[in-house]
Amino acid sequence: MESEKLTIGKLIEKEVRKQQIPITEFARLICCQRNNVYDIFKRSKIDIVQLKQISKVLRWNFFKELADDLELINEEEMSGADVKKQKAVSQFFEVVPNILRELGKPSTIIFCKLDEPGYEDCATPDFGLPDYFITFTIGDTLQERIGNNLALPIGVVHDSTNNCEVEVCTNVIYGSVCVNVKLDYKTQDEWRKVLLLAFETYDRFGRR
Repeated sequence: MESEKLTIGKLIEKEVRKQQIPITEFARLICCQRNNVYDIFKRSKIDIVQLKQISKVLRWNFFKELADDLELINEEEMSGADVKKQKAVSQFFEVVPNILRELGKPSTIIFCKLDEPGYEDCATPDFGLPDYFITFTIGDTLQERIGNNLALPIGVVHDSTNNCEVEVCTNVIYGSVCVNVKLDYKTQDEWRKVLLLAFETYDRFGRR
């Protein structure tokens, strides 16, 4: 008898059951109705924003699961853009931690969020390096993500030699600086070059 195909929904259900989180409570934490949770458990595809929220709530990196098993990405039931984003994120978690270790940097990648009351719905980067204010936005630039904001002016640092670039976002109110990298599909060499540029830029602008 052929075994049932593993899906992203089944992985989420397994982790919810393992952590013994009541379905009603899990629904509240991911901001959906109880019945929708059971629908999520049946899915073979899932929106990246929702998967990021679920990963944060369960404190389990499902993007790493996708990186370890690309068959979990159901190309037949997803738009080309969604497939491209999920493959890019999967590759990111497979490649970037190794490059960070090669560079002698901590390899931990965290989910970005704003905990301050009233800022829950503000556009933020998707991932970040906890020991540096270096962030990553899936599929678009930080400028595209947050738009024009006088309190958060964004500039671009371009490395013409290696044909890569990063964004520098200054928080005028707090005086802090964030270096952002667009998270799309890159070769391992391209990721190495853009990460080197990100750290160089952080050392120039981010250390105050």
